Amino acid sequence: MLELYDALSKKGVEVKFGIHPVAGRMPGHMNVLLAEADIPYDKLLDMDAVNPEFPQADVALVIGANDVTNPAARSDPSSPIYGMPILDVDKARTVMVIKRSMSPGFAGIDNPLYYLDRTMMLFGDAKVFVGDIVRELGAGH
Repeated sequence: MLELYDALSKKGVEVKFGIHPVAGRMPGHMNVLLAEADIPYDKLLDMDAVNPEFPQADVALVIGANDVTNPAARSDPSSPIYGMPILDVDKARTVMVIKRSMSPGFAGIDNPLYYLDRTMMLFGDAKVFVGDIVRELGAGH
């Protein structure tokens, strides 16, 4: 992730990392992983800080998340996750989602985010995709 952050930053792109409180294997897990990857701490934003920024974001890159990005939590009273706080990535101009498959998250439900016209689904290994993105960004220097 640091390589992607550095490549985008060198091109003048403002990069922030939105972290859901329950992302990862336990609360705070993603903060620890990103800190270990040397991502600057001031770029790690909790959900309440990052959500107001999504409507102005050109791209939201989602890696492996399911339920914590599911807009049904806001809009579908019949959903088992209705009322759960989510990262509002669906409000960004473009959403890129990297997942291994369309398998559902912990709640076992489909995510309407994946079917929006402005969502691009990339299936495969996130490390490989991020590396490919970094190489493409470097090719255009």
